[in-house]
Amino acid sequence: MGIRSAKDAIREARQKAGLTQENLSEGVCSMQSLSRIETGTAGISPATFQALMERAGAPCERFPVFASRDDFDCFYALKHARFYLDAWQLTPAWKELQKLEGKNWADNRLYYQEWLLLHCRLQSRSYCCTHSQNYELLLKALHITRPSIDLSNFHQLILSQNELQLLIALSHEAFYLGQYENCLQICIQVKDYLSGCHFTTLEIDHMQAESAIVYTKYLLMAKNYDDALNTADTHRHKMAINADTASLFELTFLTGLCYYYKDDLNSANLHIKAAFYSAHAVDCCYATICRDFLRTNTDFPITDYMENLPDIPLKTYPVKSYPDTLCLSDGVYNIDSTDAYTLGKLIQELRLEQHVSQQVLCQGLCSKSKLSKIENGTLQPNIALAEALLQRLGVSERIFTFWGNEKEAKLYELKFKLIHHQIMKKETRKNLLCEMEHLLDDNDILYRQIYLAFKSLQSDSINDKITGLFNALHITLPNFDIHQIHRYRLSWEELSLLNNIAHEYRCTGESYLSTLYFLQILSYVKTTKPDILLQAIFLPNTNQMYCHSLYVLKLHHEVINLANQIDLSIMNFNINLFGGYLFCYSQSLGECANWKDAILTATQACAFSDLMELYKNTDILHKYFLTDFSINLKY
Repeated sequence: MGIRSAKDAIREARQKAGLTQENLSEGVCSMQSLSRIETGTAGISPATFQALMERAGAPCERFPVFASRDDFDCFYALKHARFYLDAWQLTPAWKELQKLEGKNWADNRLYYQEWLLLHCRLQSRSYCCTHSQNYELLLKALHITRPSIDLSNFHQLILSQNELQLLIALSHEAFYLGQYENCLQICIQVKDYLSGCHFTTLEIDHMQAESAIVYTKYLLMAKNYDDALNTADTHRHKMAINADTASLFELTFLTGLCYYYKDDLNSANLHIKAAFYSAHAVDCCYATICRDFLRTNTDFPITDYMENLPDIPLKTYPVKSYPDTLCLSDGVYNIDSTDAYTLGKLIQELRLEQHVSQQVLCQGLCSKSKLSKIENGTLQPNIALAEALLQRLGVSERIFTFWGNEKEAKLYELKFKLIHHQIMKKETRKNLLCEMEHLLDDNDILYRQIYLAFKSLQSDSINDKITGLFNALHITLPNFDIHQIHRYRLSWEELSLLNNIAHEYRCTGESYLSTLYFLQILSYVKTTKPDILLQAIFLPNTNQMYCHSLYVLKLHHEVINLANQIDLSIMNFNINLFGGYLFCYSQSLGECANWKDAILTATQACAFSDLMELYKNTDILHKYFLTDFSINLKY
């Protein structure tokens, strides 16, 4: 079964939730527009689709249809802006937000609402904003879909994620404006709402963490240190487990402050320094904010090493006067519009722009005839095929919203757990693989590839792992030749398989193949230039694994040279892997007697490990430096 239509998904979700068209459409679109959507006479922008599905309490797993190319470009730019903001990379986020303004938000007020939210988040994270101005812009954004909202009593409304995030941001600005009662009322209502809402666990955890930052600041202001510590540390721990770094710097620093005010200086020292050095390592201005706060507001013992690191400069981003929304549409369009931008049209345009033939793109995935039908809109691919085609064109499928059948949803869920829940018992992983195997049939070649990859990595034999990984790769690329990598277009799964093959070769009699494979992967990335959202999913793994392999082979000068050959900024988007990279890199610097850089990178590696609660790694690195180099890492 292919991707389902929006009309069926929305109508079923609304009826299941027991909502009328009037209830569901309120603030999002007109009731007449919703009626046209549900009867299939009108199309719908992804932003509007998501808002309606969230209102109905239904998961919107994946659904890519756009009103026009501008609609897609704005949708994509918003995803980029969020991605950069979550990693505290503010200047790239600002550039992405500028793109939307230049396209008039694709004439879509829901894109404009999200744009205002992200613009205000950028201002807040720059620490150069005017809080009263930010508050007014956030309120303006909220009123786009909730013009009559009462901030003291909104818990009974059906809210979208953007609306909730706007409320959390408003509570933050209210705190800085000294509107403590307003701040507290919003925090309490958001907490109650999220405790019983319909979003995914990860989405709820993310929003709860954002709200916990505000509530912790309120409790610290009230000198309620016990509750402040419980709030900050609980959500800090969740973010570390989820590897969600968007709120992790702030929650870790606030946890350290709570310990400081409770006179637990050892715990304060661990958390405050983990936040400071980690933020500094990714060139995040929050490091400057942390140190300035400690200097001005506390007697925290700032070490000479901490004091002497350079500031990460704060940068001001202009605030303009922004238009009304009366001239913008609700994202509903004529289903027969010649501008309608389908998934097939996107795939075709990307393929032609990149000068990729149909044969190269669909190799091992589907026939040229099937790809032609997808591109001309006469056939919808299943979810796995849609994802693989997009990935081979350098686009992360995770930005889209697909909507498939029950089996596809279950396979997607199993894949997500196997990829993202790295810390799980071997037996649990085995059970998930068995569950996936039972769902697979002969047509599920892409999920079978994923299944074989994970199954291979469970083996205790390196040779069996390599053989199993190659068997998985050959499902879609039966005659793959690493020396001819530029002849191919590779999906995320195929690149992941090559990463793991390269990593496993390091401990064999053919260890030179490890270097060969990693160099070819890096060359492929340099030539094909995948989008940053796709690079961030696999390239930090490549860099970390390559560094580790060179270190294991005692090629310390090569480890150091690697840092000059790759763009290390990609590591900012996965600080867990960045910590692993620096763990090996710092020791290679020590082996080459580059003491100053060795101490700095070891300090950063320890900070990342403490931030992610990998405390054993910190202890091991301390021991290595003391034993091998007679250096006691005191920072």
